[in-house]
Amino acid sequence: MVKQQVLNCDIVDLLHDGRGVGRINGKAYFVEGALPGESVEFQVTNEKRNYGEGRMRSRSVTSEHRVEPRCKHFSRCGGCSLQHLDHQQQIEFKKTQVVSSFDRLNIITESLLTPINGSQWGYRRRARLAVQRAKDGQFIVGFRNAGSRRIEPITECLVLDDSLAALLVVLPQWLQSLPADITFYEIELVSADNAIAIALEASRQLKDNELNVLMKGLQSLSETPIQCWWKAGKNGQFQQLGEGAGELYLKVSGKLKFCFEPGQFIQVNGEINTKMVDQMLRLVSPSSSGVAVDLFCGAGNLSLPLTRQFDQVIGIEGLESLVAGAAKNAIENKITTAQFFTADLTQRNSLNKIKQIPKSLDLVVLDPPRSGALDIMPWIAKSGAKQVIYISCHPATMARDAKYLLDAGYKIKDLGVLDMFPHTAHVEAMALFEK
Repeated sequence: MVKQQVLNCDIVDLLHDGRGVGRINGKAYFVEGALPGESVEFQVTNEKRNYGEGRMRSRSVTSEHRVEPRCKHFSRCGGCSLQHLDHQQQIEFKKTQVVSSFDRLNIITESLLTPINGSQWGYRRRARLAVQRAKDGQFIVGFRNAGSRRIEPITECLVLDDSLAALLVVLPQWLQSLPADITFYEIELVSADNAIAIALEASRQLKDNELNVLMKGLQSLSETPIQCWWKAGKNGQFQQLGEGAGELYLKVSGKLKFCFEPGQFIQVNGEINTKMVDQMLRLVSPSSSGVAVDLFCGAGNLSLPLTRQFDQVIGIEGLESLVAGAAKNAIENKITTAQFFTADLTQRNSLNKIKQIPKSLDLVVLDPPRSGALDIMPWIAKSGAKQVIYISCHPATMARDAKYLLDAGYKIKDLGVLDMFPHTAHVEAMALFEK
């Protein structure tokens, strides 16, 4: 078979990235835009020895779960990949992805939690946009096309918070007020509880007269209080320009208030984050009261809520700026039972250097990046913690890491899906391990 052939097949499954999976003479083909239960004609775009890739051209049989995508940019924008699949079926797909990751390793789960889901539209309170100045001086602002570097100009985004989505129309014109010699690399939009922020990553600092022009047009962009942040160069740090609405903050799990800055990690779906924290607290043993350790703690999103149920909480993170932010958030919330430390959690023995961690632990919580927590799993397995709660954004690495806990005498008591990113193939999960 050669590239650019047109083929036909039945779609029997979904790949982890949302593409349909079909087989021709035993060879797998991953077809963009196709759903299980469909018979499709597709254009081959990439042919490998063991598999092929393609883009759907037409369907002779259509899935009963196919829906009309609401967004006019869908299929060109790289932001969403599953708007053509009924939302409830998206959740079922993600649930299957999580369970299959464990099944492949012959790991048995005692019970499956009810999936955590919420609003499927307007849920993103943060977005990173690509930006480019065209030859005519006009700005192109949007998301990268799927599988390419080309920017899809975005005039609406249905999964963005309404206040951020409204900025998409006015941002290009506002940027034109700045000198042509400034190159923009990326724009971050954030919706906090007290303001929205536009954070610009640019090639140089602003001069005073340029700053005045920029700030003059800022407040006209939104009826919501708005801040502008600026970073010169890819390795710099965002600095707030002019007068804003004070520190950006979010409220999490009741009255807890978390201050943060653009560029720092926050959970983009506030509704699901709150439900995730509440579920974590429900899973913790009612009799727990001793010491909890939160690994990859960020600015304290999980650590500070845990202080309600534990006498001592220790948060550990690799970035000093996040550790400082977590400590500051503890002070702001008048919490005295939480301590935060910096450690490189990609180094096997890094946790042994933190002498403040007691030898007897009641709970270890971890929320690692997609690569998982392979390097520190031996430490967690030997910690003797009565419970381990693992929150994952990549089920395959969570299942891989789980083997360390199972070999140390733990069992998986609960496993569940978090629909953190509706209309995308991104899967989040939570698992409870007990001795």
